[in-house]
Amino acid sequence: MFLKFSKSKFSVKLAIFVVTILSISIFIHNLLFSSFKRCVLYADKILLSPNGARSGDNTKFVLLWKNHHVFTKGYIRTLNCPISDCVFTENKNLLDGDYSQFDAIIFHEDLLTDKWLMPTKRKSHQLYTFFTIESAYYNPACELRNDNYYNLTFTYRLDSDIPWTYFIVRDVNEDIVAPSLNVRWEESTKSIKPAIKSILKRKTKAIAWLVSHCSADSFRDDYLSRLQEHLYHYSLKIDVFGGCNGLKCFNKDCDEMLRNNYYFYAAFENSFSEDYVTEKVLHGYLNYAVPIVYGASNYSRFLPPNSYLNAREFHPYNLAYKIYEAMRDYEIFESYFKWTNTYTISDHQDMDHPLCNLCGHLHSYKALRAPAKKSFRVWWNGLNGMKWCLSPEYWNETARLNIDANHIFTMY
Repeated sequence: MFLKFSKSKFSVKLAIFVVTILSISIFIHNLLFSSFKRCVLYADKILLSPNGARSGDNTKFVLLWKNHHVFTKGYIRTLNCPISDCVFTENKNLLDGDYSQFDAIIFHEDLLTDKWLMPTKRKSHQLYTFFTIESAYYNPACELRNDNYYNLTFTYRLDSDIPWTYFIVRDVNEDIVAPSLNVRWEESTKSIKPAIKSILKRKTKAIAWLVSHCSADSFRDDYLSRLQEHLYHYSLKIDVFGGCNGLKCFNKDCDEMLRNNYYFYAAFENSFSEDYVTEKVLHGYLNYAVPIVYGASNYSRFLPPNSYLNAREFHPYNLAYKIYEAMRDYEIFESYFKWTNTYTISDHQDMDHPLCNLCGHLHSYKALRAPAKKSFRVWWNGLNGMKWCLSPEYWNETARLNIDANHIFTMY
């Protein structure tokens, strides 16, 4: 009798224990995966049950094949995405030790040149994603194996499947209008805000250039040298700061220095690649110094009209006069800032962050029908870009026959 009672009592306790454990497990599961609705997660623990069934039926698991500075744990966890049931990780063993179970794998530019970095197994459902925010000029896709390999492109190019731009332009309704392949700008005729006027009227110096990449192949140094020659006619100069000449910003605060002193900022890219417009322009826009841009992009897709000067549209002599004219006539200079009545420019993307867009894309019907790109090299390098795959010896011997500054601008 006592034995039967003891067994019965034990069974009740066991049942209570099992129910409690199940309740806790369900609570933790719901807490974890309800957070997918609020933010993209970064995971570093095993998320597979012993039988291999993945947690979260709609969750997309994304493997970062190699560490990259933009994919940090803390950074990803701060994102607040509208569609966000995605888990990003660098842990190849996350899904029961089998990386071929991931829904997508992100590779960056190192894979273009190092075949030993490539996975040795792949399943048909996986979306191989090429990611980079670095110029195609310095990272060309040369090897045949790069064709018919990537399903998605995730780069600064505006025709990427998921563009990753360095900044965004919003209108007064907070809607993103640029960068975009198809953008319709509105121009304001209103006077700019008094606070901005007070900043503009403090300025006394012509051009600042912050640079750390010396002797770039874009010939920007050559152009700026010619520009400086013509600026001397108006007693104006370009002040160069950074590692190339050792000159440091006043009080080590470059933004404050630009805001208080400089009319213009030289936002010259270090290479020519389509849509390669970097954060350099923000030094100008965020500090009310008119950007002088220089690159291979169609800047009308990126920046409000009449808010910048495109150096490649001017002979250095003519650009020097434009700068002198704006410094001499305040109304001309102020006109470069009419865009502030209609738009804002920022590198802060939050809910519209490219990683949010990637997560949304992975849940789309389009992602289910994303075959490998057969002509990836032509797309990435450009029609004439395979020449950048030639060996250094070739360029040393025949550089004068193949490339010089004349195809970029006319010096004189």
